[in-house]
Amino acid sequence: MNMSSPNSWLFSDNARYSTQARLLFMGLSFAIGILTFLLYLCIWYICSRRRRSATTTAAYDLEAGMSAAAIAALPTFAYEEEGGEDEECAVCLGQVEAGEKVRRLPKCAHSFHADCVDAWLRAHTTCPMCRAPVGQPAAAAATKTPPVADAPPLPPV
Repeated sequence: MNMSSPNSWLFSDNARYSTQARLLFMGLSFAIGILTFLLYLCIWYICSRRRRSATTTAAYDLEAGMSAAAIAALPTFAYEEEGGEDEECAVCLGQVEAGEKVRRLPKCAHSFHADCVDAWLRAHTTCPMCRAPVGQPAAAAATKTPPVADAPPLPPV
């Protein structure tokens, strides 16, 4: 095949295709290529913005944990084995052994190693097992919102 004389329908001197048709085809091909590249750039920009906003949201979630005082107010006790059943800490996936310091969440009553659940609660406000909101234990809530003594009595029904 001789490279100096192309053997393509686009470059051959056939009378079937005029010069205008060839130029139109080449112009359309170029325009489609440019539009495809611009579409790729738009999709890339949208995806990178979503990725950036997702990392910003994740950083916000890390700051949305419980305070050290609220975590310390949760009930803590030494674990005692009951009936030979081994309990597992859902945070570290290790066995809870007798005598270890365990923290129980007030709303759902799930128990975890105190150190494990403390680290979890510094970053989250939910139970690591059932995702129920931990909230404040009753003792801490009672100290933060004292009852109003000067409230007028309710009318009889």
